[in-house]
Amino acid sequence: MENVIVLVKDEEEEEEEEEVTPVVPQPMPRLHDAGPPPFLTKTFEMVEDPMTDSVVSWSRGRNSFVVWDSQKFATSLLPKYFKHNNFSSFIRQLNTYGFRKVDPDRWEFANEEFLGGQRHLLKNIKRRRNIGQSSQSSPFAHQVSEACIEVGCFGVDTEVERLKRDRKALMVEILKLKQQQQRSRAQILEMEERIRGTEKKQHQTMVILSKSTQQPNAS
Repeated sequence: MENVIVLVKDEEEEEEEEEVTPVVPQPMPRLHDAGPPPFLTKTFEMVEDPMTDSVVSWSRGRNSFVVWDSQKFATSLLPKYFKHNNFSSFIRQLNTYGFRKVDPDRWEFANEEFLGGQRHLLKNIKRRRNIGQSSQSSPFAHQVSEACIEVGCFGVDTEVERLKRDRKALMVEILKLKQQQQRSRAQILEMEERIRGTEKKQHQTMVILSKSTQQPNAS
């Protein structure tokens, strides 16, 4: 009897242990975490490399990058990283990922998530698919895109704003000059009036002196 009781207790203990430690299914880890596109990682590596600073480098604020020598960039770096030497194609790719041309006078490009030393931000840069679709659907749009690349249309908005500011400043300057001209003209008229008044007084004085010198002779 005692052995039976012991066995029963053991079974109860095993059941309690099974109830206390149930097997809970664990969530499976993400096997395929999408990283940044190869174009962005290669561009980042190219800009980040201090050995290529004479050709391409970060700007002083490290929030944009500058292609200092587009010829060497196309002939030396592009074949090494992208297996081609088409500078226009590289710029088109930048445009599809939302990069903007910072300075209209040089090849400087920026994206809020493309920063020096912060590779982890690259995954936040998304491709603008509508640009590629519209370029493929319209040959004219593709030609316009090519032309914009050649003349640097990425900075058109910035350039237009700068021209507007310059025009406004010139208009203000012209207005000031006109006001100065009006004041100068008024001053000239006033001076001419004073000269005429002085000449009139001088003439009257001469007449009086002439009469005064003639009176004694007449007597």
